[in-house]
Amino acid sequence: MWFTNWWEGLTLLQQCFAVVAIPATVILLLQTVLLLFGLGGHDADHGEVDTDHDFDHDMDHDLDHDTYHDLDHDADHDAHDGAHHAAGIRLFTLRGIVALFAVGGWLGVAMCDLGLSPALAGLIAAAGGFAALVIAALVIKYALRLQDNGNIAAKNAVAHTATVYIPIPAARSGCGKVTMNLQERFVEMEALTDCDRTLKTGETVQVVGVTDEDKLVVRPLSAVKN
Repeated sequence: MWFTNWWEGLTLLQQCFAVVAIPATVILLLQTVLLLFGLGGHDADHGEVDTDHDFDHDMDHDLDHDTYHDLDHDADHDAHDGAHHAAGIRLFTLRGIVALFAVGGWLGVAMCDLGLSPALAGLIAAAGGFAALVIAALVIKYALRLQDNGNIAAKNAVAHTATVYIPIPAARSGCGKVTMNLQERFVEMEALTDCDRTLKTGETVQVVGVTDEDKLVVRPLSAVKN
């Protein structure tokens, strides 16, 4: 059998790498097939993101927006949350770890075939596996961002009216949130204002622009009419 002949032709170190790589590759292929058939989209990674999103939403909903202290808290929280999703990636996910073992294992086998020392082969395998881990994390991050956004295009909100949900600090000193009907969906989006006063919860505003970060720029509806 070809597999037996191939296996017996490996060195002990290559067999160790293969023992890691083979099951990881099988799992990775199964994950890919399930994803193609729409069965792997709601895995543990997505569940963790959904849980975080629901928790943040509930916290925001329960805050008292009528005090200056809570306004500051909301602005700080939104800034932290935005930075987390923009710059942070969730490295140690199931998909990422499987990719690490699969890529690292096969790299180890290949490096040994090239006659490299065990230490150098192990180092290259570890580096390649970590690179696969980072790439998998980036893919998951951007895939989930598309899911969370629901393919909503912020530019389509321009000229629409919205209702302030979380107070919007004056002169773009912080972010608030608005709710509106957009693309036949009820959505909640981050918003800034150039107005010289804070826009309060429940106030009706109109979207007059969009920033590079897809945050809405809004004004009080009365100011737009004037």
